[in-house]
Amino acid sequence: MPLSFPNVGVQNMSMRLKRVVAVAESPFTLDTQVYTHQGARWEAEVTLPPLTYAESRSIEAFIVGLKGREGTFTFGNPLHTSTALAETSGSTAIRSETLTTSASSTAVTAGTYFQLGSYLYLVTADKSSGAGTLSFQPPLRELVATGTSLDFTLPKSLWRMASNDVAWSTNEASLQGFSFAMVEAL
Repeated sequence: MPLSFPNVGVQNMSMRLKRVVAVAESPFTLDTQVYTHQGARWEAEVTLPPLTYAESRSIEAFIVGLKGREGTFTFGNPLHTSTALAETSGSTAIRSETLTTSASSTAVTAGTYFQLGSYLYLVTADKSSGAGTLSFQPPLRELVATGTSLDFTLPKSLWRMASNDVAWSTNEASLQGFSFAMVEAL
């Protein structure tokens, strides 16, 4: 573990960043207090294109090989890719939401995904080329050392199935369909 997701393409994908935020509202004044907790993770639902029996064998083996929620796998959206380049110019602590980049870094636009270690992040503000501050979400999962390169080319994250029960279907044309939910493995 982790397993690599088979190369069969994706027909549809829904993705979200789940946060743990509590809001308390006064029943008398309607004033609110917001409590932001540390928890944040990616969640997604994926539907694969219809596959022939021969094409689907690798997916069946992959799903069964995960053993429900026990196993982990790497996965990334094939549309999330960029030619941006960035390297850290200082060490950064766990749960930070910004990184300092070196002078050799290119411009990075908001909405660009990158991989750092085994996790996926989303840039939340434009950063011009050269040294600067890169803002992103979710907060860092692990300590980042000086000189660490960010991976913008087909970034992936570490995932696990959201349920122990994963099924697939076969239609009259002998095409198999796969849909599953997954959560970031933290």
